[in-house]
Amino acid sequence: MARKQVVLRREEILDATVEQIKQHGIATTRVADVASALQVSSGLVHYHFATKEQLVEEAFAHAVRREMETLRTTLSRPATAVTRMKAVLRLYSPTRQATEWRLWIDGWSAGMRDKGLHDVMTRMDAEWKAGITALVREGVERGEFTCADPRAAAWHITLFMDGLAVQLAARRGALEKAEAQRWVRGHVAAQLGVDPSVLGGRRPRQDGSAAAS
Repeated sequence: MARKQVVLRREEILDATVEQIKQHGIATTRVADVASALQVSSGLVHYHFATKEQLVEEAFAHAVRREMETLRTTLSRPATAVTRMKAVLRLYSPTRQATEWRLWIDGWSAGMRDKGLHDVMTRMDAEWKAGITALVREGVERGEFTCADPRAAAWHITLFMDGLAVQLAARRGALEKAEAQRWVRGHVAAQLGVDPSVLGGRRPRQDGSAAAS
């Protein structure tokens, strides 16, 4: 029982660290902040994680595991490739909650100086691209997508959304979310050889007005 309690406490520390980083960033998040959020001593945090660097690296690995579990669940659903692609785009969307994207942007930035964190972020990026590549390839085989190179399409899709996410996170209010979503649908549709309305949003009626798809 004692061992189980230690495992649970460790996970709570990682969850709290992720939340602190989302709100304050890696640079300004302190071990004391994590301890305060949990109402425990800094000593208990250091019992599990010798340094802040180790805590941050393991917190990102923890967040990545959760994100990848969600991605795998989405990709394995018994649904059409189009339906699953729409779900994946919602997960990866540059218009998702700002704190989520700030976490990953901060991780990539810090990873330029921290090899352990760089490796964590690289593994996550590789799994996202591999998952989207496999989904595009399946969609092509089913006749839902028209795409000559699924791997290249996955790279084009993720790179576009990564760049747009950075802009939205760094320049808040510079671009309306609805407009960003239209751009994402248009870009992804072009990569997959489908009409943007297939991926959601609104399609024009014959009289020129808009209708929900």
